[in-house]
Amino acid sequence: MPPVTVSPKAVRDRSFIHVRDGLWRIVDPTGAVIGYIEHHVGVDGDRYTARRVVFATRTRDLGAFCRIDDAVDCFR
Repeated sequence: MPPVTVSPKAVRDRSFIHVRDGLWRIVDPTGAVIGYIEHHVGVDGDRYTARRVVFATRTRDLGAFCRIDDAVDCFR
């Protein structure tokens, strides 16, 4: 399966930085990391999980989605 890519455009001043295949870091205009989107392949298809950074060392799951656009919407 070819790697999944997110377009490098910003969404509401948030930038999506490709970290590795299947993982993107979301940063705000000041460069602070606000979350992550991760791609998973399962028996029932692709899933994209969104996690928001709560504290410097903690994240909070926002959900698992069938479409990457839905995961991106968590950071609007």
